[in-house]
Amino acid sequence: MREVSKYKLSSLLAIMAVFVIVTVCLLLAMWQWQRAENKALLLGQEGIILTQETASLESVFADSIDTIHSAKFKVSGAFLTDQVWFLDNKIVEGRPGYDLITLFQANRLDDVLLVNLGFIAAPALRTLPSIRLPEEDVELELQIKSKDIKGFTLASEPAMNANSHNLLQYLDLSYFTTLTGLTIYPFVTYQLDNTITVAMPHYKAVVMSPQKHRAYALQWLLIGLSAAVIGYFLYQRKEL
Repeated sequence: MREVSKYKLSSLLAIMAVFVIVTVCLLLAMWQWQRAENKALLLGQEGIILTQETASLESVFADSIDTIHSAKFKVSGAFLTDQVWFLDNKIVEGRPGYDLITLFQANRLDDVLLVNLGFIAAPALRTLPSIRLPEEDVELELQIKSKDIKGFTLASEPAMNANSHNLLQYLDLSYFTTLTGLTIYPFVTYQLDNTITVAMPHYKAVVMSPQKHRAYALQWLLIGLSAAVIGYFLYQRKEL
């Protein structure tokens, strides 16, 4: 009787283990497939080009912000050269540094654009870089990010250093509005070209393609099915 009980217990544990593995694999497959759908949608939005000639950017920005996430547009205007911040903890091509953040007053737009110009390598001794933005009007090609602006962070507030308000741990639109007293559009934009050579653009809205996510989904699905088949045959052998 004791041997029978042990046999039943081991069989039950094996079935439960297989069930858990298969369930986890199926959930991961579904998650990767959903990620693929989201990335495909994002790529579609990335192909949207907003132009001042065909429609007023002001009216477009007044609509749902989510609909213009990843959209691209070109504007001319001037930097607010006294408004410069450095977004910390960036690594590009193996080099530590900062993203250069500033404000841009575009022509024919009422409010101010928050712009990430790109990466600047950190100087020695972790001092902040010394940069100079052009004072004359320039044309920028920008891409909008209206979702997950803050990103992952353990910081409790944007500027953790009381002696350096322009060193940031993450982006918070309300922080810039409070600090400057200006009305800023509710999204961040990223420089795409290299108009402002002081910083190196590196932003990519889509890092992994939908095809790769679908491949991972198929991989997890096959792993789950394999686990189910192996579990079935092991159970059949025990029954024999």
